Amino acid sequence: MYSLGRYRPVEVDDLIRLGRDCDGGYVISKRQIEKTDILLSFGISTDWSFEADFEKRKRIKIYAYDYSVSKECKRPEIRDNLGCMIGSFFVLRRSRVKEYWKKISGIRQELNLLYGYFQKKYDRHFIPKYLGDSDSGEYISFDKIFKGLPGAGKLSVFIKMDIEGDEYKALPHLAPYFDKINGLAIEFHGLNSPEKFEDITELLLNSYYVAHIHANNSCGHIINSTLPMLLEITFMHKNMLPGNVRPSTAKYPVKGLDFPNTKTLDDIVLDFS
Repeated sequence: MYSLGRYRPVEVDDLIRLGRDCDGGYVISKRQIEKTDILLSFGISTDWSFEADFEKRKRIKIYAYDYSVSKECKRPEIRDNLGCMIGSFFVLRRSRVKEYWKKISGIRQELNLLYGYFQKKYDRHFIPKYLGDSDSGEYISFDKIFKGLPGAGKLSVFIKMDIEGDEYKALPHLAPYFDKINGLAIEFHGLNSPEKFEDITELLLNSYYVAHIHANNSCGHIINSTLPMLLEITFMHKNMLPGNVRPSTAKYPVKGLDFPNTKTLDDIVLDFS
């Protein structure tokens, strides 16, 4: 079992929420927004509400990475769902065909909106790749990303990441670029086997404070514990908070900033003791 005590946030007085109130939104500092020139987003699917909210507050370059919803992917996640729905027509009662057609139309619309939002002329770039630990096939590494990233100055980059467990393969290779990254908002998966989680967060905590933390309630708790299976953590570079840094006394989830990822389930209260 991991200990939440290591991840109690420090006091940050300018936190705001970007993105949806449910899954897909993250809490970051206004100072991070002001400092950011480039946003790297890993794991988009059909929700770019975080990216859109960020861009409303500052003109930035956005590079979004996700192979699963790309035109290059032979069986992207969203099209698999579409195929299942179409196949279901053959076993559906007539009364439900209309309901499923609405869902299919919604998925098509989401794909069109995705490709419409990410356009190079607006400095919104969609790259059909998964983030990985090397450059092969549908994967791209941090080394290749940063070598080809124009204008990445000191602490000018912010990273958002929700890549379903691949964070543990990719993040160990990020350390050479910490001086360029003012912060990260990461959803960590598979915390019932926390060794990789503890290793990577130990690396991050050498250069970053925890600015905010929230439990994704969709997978509940680890069996026989009060610890969540999924954690969303916002990291803030230590150079962004000079001087005396105090532990936060807030209760988590924080009212007005945090919302349940799954609306039908209660949010998870975090205990740092």
